[in-house]
Amino acid sequence: MAEIRSIRPHWAAKYEWSPEAKERNCWIDLYIHFTQRSKKAGGSSEKTGDSPEKPKRFVLRLRYKSDFETAGRLEAFVNPDNLEEEGSQYWPSGVTGFNSTNSPPTICLEGTWGFHSFHHKDRDGRRANLNKLLMEIQKCLNK
Repeated sequence: MAEIRSIRPHWAAKYEWSPEAKERNCWIDLYIHFTQRSKKAGGSSEKTGDSPEKPKRFVLRLRYKSDFETAGRLEAFVNPDNLEEEGSQYWPSGVTGFNSTNSPPTICLEGTWGFHSFHHKDRDGRRANLNKLLMEIQKCLNK
């Protein structure tokens, strides 16, 4: 799919996203690896003298169904060690816009199913850009 091939190689390398697409019968799953680089999870804490926590790894699965352009890409965080396992236990906690307690869990960022089909049904997803979405997710995790 052209959109998946458009992921910027510089950003993928810089943030160690390691994008991986798997074609299924009726959809395509895109897996993106994220490392939480905030002060809470392995960032610098020179001012406070606190020792930072170990960086946390997350894998986001974006599922592309035939209606993804209007409904958004269906989001789920999965087990980094077994991409077939999903659930709220694999979601980052305390991250603004990440709603792991919703049923199903959602991300409220333009381009996701949670944004276009759950939180903001009036907003069409056709203008949502994958690169922008991935950078927004990285930014949220880094706060």
